[in-house]
Amino acid sequence: MIRKIHFIIEGTHCQSCKTLLESELNILSGINKVAINYINGQTYLEYDDLKVSEKQIFAKIEKLNYKPQMFKDAAKVNTKSSNSFILGLLIPFGIIFVIGMYLIFRQIGGFELLSKLNQGNIGYGLIFIIGLLAGLHCLGMCGSIVVSYSTLCSDDNKKSLWPHWQYNIGRIASYTLIGAILGGFGAFFGINPIFNGVLTVLAGILMLFLGLSLIFKWSILEKLKLQTPQFIAKYIFNKKNTKTAPLIIGLLNGFMPCGPLQAMQLYALASGNALKGALSLFIFALGTSILMFSFGAFLSLISQRQIKNILKFSGALVIVLSLLMINRGLANFGLTLNLSPTSSQQPIITQNNGQFQEVKMDLTYYGYEPNVIPIKKDLPVRWIINVKQLSGCASKILLPDYNISKNLSVGENIIEFTPTKVGEIKFSCGMRMIWGKFIVS
Repeated sequence: MIRKIHFIIEGTHCQSCKTLLESELNILSGINKVAINYINGQTYLEYDDLKVSEKQIFAKIEKLNYKPQMFKDAAKVNTKSSNSFILGLLIPFGIIFVIGMYLIFRQIGGFELLSKLNQGNIGYGLIFIIGLLAGLHCLGMCGSIVVSYSTLCSDDNKKSLWPHWQYNIGRIASYTLIGAILGGFGAFFGINPIFNGVLTVLAGILMLFLGLSLIFKWSILEKLKLQTPQFIAKYIFNKKNTKTAPLIIGLLNGFMPCGPLQAMQLYALASGNALKGALSLFIFALGTSILMFSFGAFLSLISQRQIKNILKFSGALVIVLSLLMINRGLANFGLTLNLSPTSSQQPIITQNNGQFQEVKMDLTYYGYEPNVIPIKKDLPVRWIINVKQLSGCASKILLPDYNISKNLSVGENIIEFTPTKVGEIKFSCGMRMIWGKFIVS
């Protein structure tokens, strides 16, 4: 007899969760139709109770580390209307909250912290932490697949770890290659500062929404996520029991973007550099792979609900990176979120018989000291930059108004130009994250 049931599956995060569950349930004999909404977990299922029982279906779902729960149709309708009402109230209050937090964050010097996060290799450390947290999602989504291919080598203890090596090598290679391609594509737009600014701001905004979607399960945010091509997802799940499965699944894993992975792909795109894009995705993949190697213990200790809560932390870190990207993009239009604090150090200015003016500035891990320098109009400037500490994007300095771009080295570096108008002349690091300016009078 054909039965139709509606129930909730707790712990679904993304399109890949939906594909995993639907693929696994369709393997059961007697299942006629499965439809899962991964946003709210609502599931519709048709099955022949002479071939499979409801208990067997729920046991299969629980084996995949998700939690099925029955609910009444009336409760579903009330919950839906109630959620819509609550969402309507939350949106305006959420906007007010974000604006308030921005003002507080700026007042206490939080943007100075963000500036330091993006200097040197600290930004990559943040990406690695996001990878560690996102690894929990990988456990929930791919755990059953890893179990399946692991059993193929269970008879040979010497080779028991080889499938895991294959899978993770495939994932890291796939992520790195995609990062390089996206970074190279971003470099094309980086030829023109305007295109670069627009691309970086748009990528930052999308990344901001992806970060929010990891914290708040709003349908409007979920629509912004890229969906995994169904033929790729189904191919992966169908190949999980073959001996070539680990490497193939790992290589194709980059085309199954969940929220954190999409955010990192946007970060690679906005980097505007194939090497930086590849390195960003490599570090992210490395972070996720650590938990995949020891997935067994974690999978038995952590529920999907706990994974969802931990993913909110990665969402917060994604939001931090999105703010850095937006600020970098706005810098192309002369607008910034004041990430670099104004230095109180007085500039050293000397004049040589009215022939030129000499200014001295230090560069350290904390930025330019001083970063506000007064100079005179129409008098040639001899700008001496004493590099004491050098890292990351600070290895290049830009003076856009005069088309000056110079690679710096430790020690004294000299740049010469002549200010021709009164006002501000801004300078920055190569990624436009560390800023300073000349005040021309």
